[in-house]
Amino acid sequence: MIQKFLTKYGLAVHVACACAFPILLLVRPVTEGMLPLLWLSLLVFEFMFMLPAVRSGETLADARFRVSRKLLWDPLFYVGATLILFVAVQWLNSGCHLVYRTDADVWQMSKPAVSWLPFGVESHAAMNRMSVVIACWVVAMALRDAMSKASKRLLLQSMSLASGFFAVFAVLRAVAEASPFIGLARGEGPAFIGAFCGFWLMVSMGVFADAFTRAQRSAILLFLVGVAGNLAGMIYFANVLTASVYSALAVIIVFYWIIYLAPHVSRHSQLKLFMASALVAATAVLVLGYLWPENPVMFRIKAALPFDEYVANLLASKAVRSQAAVAIWEDYPWVGVGADGFRHFVGLVINPKDWQLIAENKAYVYNDWLQYLCEYGVLGCGLLLASAVMLVVPICYRARIALLFGTHDENDGRIYLLRISPIVFCGVLALLMCLLESFISNPLQSPAFLLSWVCVMASLSAFLPTQTRPAGQA
Repeated sequence: MIQKFLTKYGLAVHVACACAFPILLLVRPVTEGMLPLLWLSLLVFEFMFMLPAVRSGETLADARFRVSRKLLWDPLFYVGATLILFVAVQWLNSGCHLVYRTDADVWQMSKPAVSWLPFGVESHAAMNRMSVVIACWVVAMALRDAMSKASKRLLLQSMSLASGFFAVFAVLRAVAEASPFIGLARGEGPAFIGAFCGFWLMVSMGVFADAFTRAQRSAILLFLVGVAGNLAGMIYFANVLTASVYSALAVIIVFYWIIYLAPHVSRHSQLKLFMASALVAATAVLVLGYLWPENPVMFRIKAALPFDEYVANLLASKAVRSQAAVAIWEDYPWVGVGADGFRHFVGLVINPKDWQLIAENKAYVYNDWLQYLCEYGVLGCGLLLASAVMLVVPICYRARIALLFGTHDENDGRIYLLRISPIVFCGVLALLMCLLESFISNPLQSPAFLLSWVCVMASLSAFLPTQTRPAGQA
C-alpha cells in the first residue's frame, strides 16, 4: 500500500519541493542560497529511478527498466548533461577579479586559470547557477520520463497553491511595509515577484478549470489561493505594463471558462463562477482605487507618468544594456563570461556618462536571451536553445494530433481551443507571455521563474492526446 502511494505521488512531491524551494528566495539575489536546491535535485534524480510511476500491468521492476530505457533514448538527457558539464567547468574555472594596468591606464578583468575554457567571475555565483541548471534538467527528465498524468496534475495544482500562498504572504508583508517587500511593490529592484505571480495566475486559471470540470474538492481552494492569491501578487508587484497585459489575459480566460465549462457544469455553477470572478475583480479595483489611494500600485502608475518620458527612459536604459552585452560577448563569443558576469564586465565597456541609466539593476540586460548569449556564449546558449526546443516538440506534436484527429473525449467535435484541456490552453498562454516578456525584461534570470517555466513546459504534453485514434480502433 505504501509502495503504491509512493510510486503514484512520491516523485511528484519531490519535484514540487524542488520547484517550490526557489520561491522562498524570490526576494534575495539570484546568485545566493541555491545550494540546497542541488541536494533536492539529487533526491529527485534518485527517486526517479527508485520509485517511478507504475503503469497498469507493470511491476516496479518493469517501471524502473522503462524509465531507464526512456532516459537513455531521450536526447534531452544528453543535451542537458552537456549543458551541466559546461556550467560545471565555468564553476571550476572561476575566480577572476579586477586589476589595474598601469601601462595602459585601464581597469580590466584578470584571466581565468585556463583561458580557453568556460569560466566565471565569482565561484559562488557559478555554483548557484549550476545548481539551478541541474534542477531544471532533473525536473524536466522526471516529468518527461518518470511521472504519470495524475502526478503531473497534482504537481501543477501544488505549485499553483504554493505560488498563491507566497503571493498572499508577500502582499501582507508589503502592506505592513516590511523590507524588502515594500520596496519591490514600489518598483525598486527587479520585478520578479510580479511576473512570477502573473505566470502562475495563468497556469492556475487552467488548473482550476480542469479541477472544476472534474468536480474535485480542491477546485475552491485553487480558485481562492491559486487564482485570487496570484492575482493579488501580480497586481501588487508587477510593473504597469506587465500587470496590464496579465489582467487583460485574465479577463479573456474568465470568458473562456464560461464557454468551456458549459457542457460540463450546470448553468447555476457557471453563474456562481462568473459572479465570484467579478467579485474578485471589483474588490481589487475598489481597494486599490478608492479605499487605499496611496497604495504602491498607484505609486508605480504615477511614477510611469508621463508615459512617453517613462518609455523613453526605459528604451534608453535597454539600449545601453544591450550594446554593453554585445560588446562583452564579442570579446568572449564562444563561452561567455559566466554566471552573473554581465554585472562585473558592464562597467568596463560602457561610457561613464551612461552609468546612471544602468545603475539600478545593473546585473540585468533587460533581454534574457541576449544575457544568456553574453554569459554563456554561442556554445552554452546553443545548448539552452536546444533544450528548450526539445521541451516544445512533444507539445507541438500532440497538439497537431488533437487538431487533426480529435481528442476522443467529451470535448471532441468542439472548436480546437475548446477541445484541448484548459491546462494546455492557459499553460501555453503563460509560456508565450513569459517568452515575450523575456525579450524586454529578465524573468528567466529568476531561478523560481526558470524552474516554473521548465515545469509547465515539460508537463503540458501529458494533457494532449497521444494516439490518432482511440485504443482498440482499427
